Amino acid sequence: MSGITEEAEATTRQNIEEQIRSVVPRDLLPTSAYAPIPGIYDVGWKLWKELPEADFAREMREFDDSIINENKEWVMRYSPMLANGELSLEQVKLSELQSYLGVDNFPITIVNHVYHNLKNKEVRDIILRHTAEEVGHAELKADFLVYGFGLDRVRDVWNGKPNLSKPINFGGSFPAIDALRKESPSLAYATVPFLERNLPLMNQIQGRALREKYGFPDKVLGFYDLHSYVDIYHERLALYIMAKYSASKKAHELFRNAIEQIRNEHIEVFQAQYRALKAL
Repeated sequence: MSGITEEAEATTRQNIEEQIRSVVPRDLLPTSAYAPIPGIYDVGWKLWKELPEADFAREMREFDDSIINENKEWVMRYSPMLANGELSLEQVKLSELQSYLGVDNFPITIVNHVYHNLKNKEVRDIILRHTAEEVGHAELKADFLVYGFGLDRVRDVWNGKPNLSKPINFGGSFPAIDALRKESPSLAYATVPFLERNLPLMNQIQGRALREKYGFPDKVLGFYDLHSYVDIYHERLALYIMAKYSASKKAHELFRNAIEQIRNEHIEVFQAQYRALKAL
């Protein structure tokens, strides 16, 4: 028997996808995996507002907004500098190489939370879905470095080393996270997608600046275009968990402490990286 033809593949896939959609009562993603929460990828989804701890989720959004607004230049990670054309192309390359290190390790940081949430199947599966969505993002960043700057993918990107102080730590090991995990493993994970909430605006600014100020073509900017909206949905994963699983007042306080500690460290790291860039 010969292998399946392209025509058979296309026909079978179309027929089976239509059949599955007619009998499966839950949202299916294009890969035929269940969406972790019905409707969460729909425009304007707000189910979290109907959950018991919605007020806590609202309060944390306001709290994080206050940190972002007071430190926008640093929380937005160079995007204001790019918008002003302040960085040279060499500085952009170095800062993006540094950024790649954090993006490449991000799925590992996320999936580590699975082991602390094995008893909660819903949260476990949300973590795994989030991890899967992040896996390809590092290669989109690598594409920018390879096709935008002519770097070698293996030598310069995959095996690159930190070049500007220490790399950013996206939700990894923090004392406040460790304390929160003991009280609420689900909320400890939720800090990770929650802290992605500033990224859509940041990447909109960066993508526009890289086109208009630095002349990069559309075909190398897939990472920025994707991230101009995808983290809207990642914040929703956090809001859902926060509004559903955060009944403890102690957990609320520990979550707030963790958000403040992580944001402050990110601000310090980006300030240090910026100083290193300007010293070159």
